[in-house]
Amino acid sequence: MRLLLGLFSALLLAFCASLVANQRPQPNSCQFTIQGTPAQPQISGPPDLVPLVYVVEQPDSPIEIISINLDGSWLSVSGDRYTERTRVKYQVRNRADRVIQRGEVLLGYGGISGTGAINAASILPGQTAELIASTGGTGDVRSNPMKILISVDAIAFDDCAFRPSVRVPLSLGIKPPWLF
Repeated sequence: MRLLLGLFSALLLAFCASLVANQRPQPNSCQFTIQGTPAQPQISGPPDLVPLVYVVEQPDSPIEIISINLDGSWLSVSGDRYTERTRVKYQVRNRADRVIQRGEVLLGYGGISGTGAINAASILPGQTAELIASTGGTGDVRSNPMKILISVDAIAFDDCAFRPSVRVPLSLGIKPPWLF
């Protein structure tokens, strides 16, 4: 009986594993090709904010962040709380060989998902665009030291949606929201 139960369990496990393997999304199922390697973005703004900015590595992202301008932004941290006013302009470039209908760049404090900036018009292959976001608020400090995390979020082509990989070294002390 134990042998039969063990055999049944092994078969069930193998069947479930094959189902999971077949349901994984295929890499680049949106059928785009990325041109070149992403460059390090230029960051400008108040001298006390610029060192806090961490741009997430996303080598598979069709959207490349070329520059980030935080002029007019401020951050105040007291104990385990922060208050912020963010005005950010992103210069981005479409690295894909397909038109991007919608792309979003997120800015979050301490690894918390935050303010999104979305393109106003389609971005052609190789074209640059300016994305602008403005927000203010308060929250809990979840990383020590405080960091401003910037990443590309969802991207939509005419027939497909894509979310680039997110690579955040945990050694930075940043705790992305999906780890809570």
